[in-house]
Amino acid sequence: MRQACLLCNHATCGYKIGCLAVKDDQVLLEAWNETLPGEKYCQEGVCERQRLNLTGGHDPHIVCSIHAEVNLIAKAAAQGIKLAGCDIYVTTSPCYICSKSLVKAQIAKLYYMSDYQGGFEGRELFAAANIPVEQIPENEIW
Repeated sequence: MRQACLLCNHATCGYKIGCLAVKDDQVLLEAWNETLPGEKYCQEGVCERQRLNLTGGHDPHIVCSIHAEVNLIAKAAAQGIKLAGCDIYVTTSPCYICSKSLVKAQIAKLYYMSDYQGGFEGRELFAAANIPVEQIPENEIW
């Protein structure tokens, strides 16, 4: 989890989230929130979500960056790496959309540190898929 936290330094979005996939005690992939070139909701350092006061997961279609979890899944697909059976470490509990994506990727277990500001709406998806979820408190990491 400490390594996931350090990945936050790479985030090109104001919301600093780090994520990594681990299998057999080896880190397979690392990812973070990333604003993509040409992104229409984030221009010249202005975050539309902040400007419109969209917090708590409201209007998820107005997203300034690719979330760390989906970025990880996209990187895995591009590199031909299967996430099935991997443990995922993410600094913040996934939003609902990222939760669906991680469940569909058939991860083995989810570890997270902090609660997502919009709540952990995807928790029931992990439970239904029999994917264990564990919160690692920040004071145990640092």
